[in-house]
Amino acid sequence: MVGVISVFSTCKKRFGCADDTYSFETNIRAYPDHDSIRVNDTIWLEYSAPNQLKDIFINEVIDYSNAENLGTAIAFDELIGGSFSDPGSKNAADSFRINVMVGKATPNPYSSRIREFLFEAGSSGYKFKVGIIPQAKGIYCLAPSDAHRVYRSSDKCTKAFFRITFSNTNQHLYYYQQSRPGYTPSQYEMTHMYCFKVY
Repeated sequence: MVGVISVFSTCKKRFGCADDTYSFETNIRAYPDHDSIRVNDTIWLEYSAPNQLKDIFINEVIDYSNAENLGTAIAFDELIGGSFSDPGSKNAADSFRINVMVGKATPNPYSSRIREFLFEAGSSGYKFKVGIIPQAKGIYCLAPSDAHRVYRSSDKCTKAFFRITFSNTNQHLYYYQQSRPGYTPSQYEMTHMYCFKVY
């Protein structure tokens, strides 16, 4: 694994103020999803989810409006050649300029690899849009994390897990497989990674 951030890896139903009561499936999209782009081209990541979401365990629609801390942490890795047991990657967040169009950036202590964002909450749901602009040539993977312990302004105790996976996107995972011969990407990597070449 490229060390993709997984803030929550097992979607078990749990109860208690510190744990997640609800679990939701949501999607993020990358475009234009070309496998190769030039330095200073822009990759857009866009997220949209309604306030009314179906819990994957109880199969009921929950009004989860006005979440205060819904967002994602995006890991940036450059693939430099590894092996089955070695991802062969290095931190690469500093190889990109970030242009936040919807949502806002928040501090992360691991800024050489991770850039963290909060989504914008509106009357119709949650939105996020960020432009990722490479500044150096290379082969890269980026990986948005899931969101864990998301709470609403009206109820800070009842928390939710938001699974955030790629949809309607060609993720070019062959770059990762070529960089790591013999390794089969995990289910998490297959749904959370987006790879591309910068020339």
